[in-house]
Amino acid sequence: MTAPRQERDILKLCKLNINSSITVPGKCNNLNDLIKAHPIFSIYKDGIKRKLDQMKFEGGEGGDTTAFLAEFRSHCDKAEIDNPQEIKYRLLRTYSSNEFFKTEFSKRVTGVTSIDEIYKLYSEVISDSSKAIKYGPEFLIAIKHLATGKYLSSSEINYKTGSKRQVVFCGEKMLNENCWWYLNCENQSHKDEFQKNKVLYDDDVYLTHKKTGTTLSMSDFYRSPRTSYAEVKMSLSRLKDDNENKNDKNDTKPLIFQEVVGHKEKIGRDDEWLIEKR
Repeated sequence: MTAPRQERDILKLCKLNINSSITVPGKCNNLNDLIKAHPIFSIYKDGIKRKLDQMKFEGGEGGDTTAFLAEFRSHCDKAEIDNPQEIKYRLLRTYSSNEFFKTEFSKRVTGVTSIDEIYKLYSEVISDSSKAIKYGPEFLIAIKHLATGKYLSSSEINYKTGSKRQVVFCGEKMLNENCWWYLNCENQSHKDEFQKNKVLYDDDVYLTHKKTGTTLSMSDFYRSPRTSYAEVKMSLSRLKDDNENKNDKNDTKPLIFQEVVGHKEKIGRDDEWLIEKR
């Protein structure tokens, strides 16, 4: 295709300003051809690829993914990298130190050929990594009951009846020290090393109350004082201890709270909870 007259004039001027020691290819019909046909352009592209090789996503789970991907994509465009497989490979290398990312990104981009979708999936996996719920007292969570907007809570008050153990209830709609919990897991032997501190599907987990150090459990024997459902209580051990009440305190304070009960049937929205991380 012949370039417009204005571009041909500019092309002619550019050729006249090139040093005589530099060979100008004869088949340059436009400015783009002039740039790309010269060996220096290959050197330029190789330099951009070296920059890509050195790029690492160092922001961690809270990093600026948008800015990183904008710079990465700009380099790919300059180096004329438009092969989806090469882009996947280079993106994978930018955060290969994170095993969760490496596994999830590889899985999600399998079979994807849209370059826009590849970048989108990269951003999503980084975001998912930051949202992962983790085990241990340093990773606190609060659990909100969606129907009422109140948080799952406990305090150093015992039931007056039943097990006489520490109460579990839905407290205020504002977070306080009674609302914070952390998760523990019985058996993590089935997990890869990078998964050990993350909550995954099919994990057998139990909740520990941060303030009192007690663990949430459900009674197989005692029933709720207000309903026919199983009593939900806090114990010093997660093991069932319904018959070991000799040392329990029996607090005389009046209990005014929304009760949490245990049941096996799904009863709609009353079963729905939202996890919030601190």
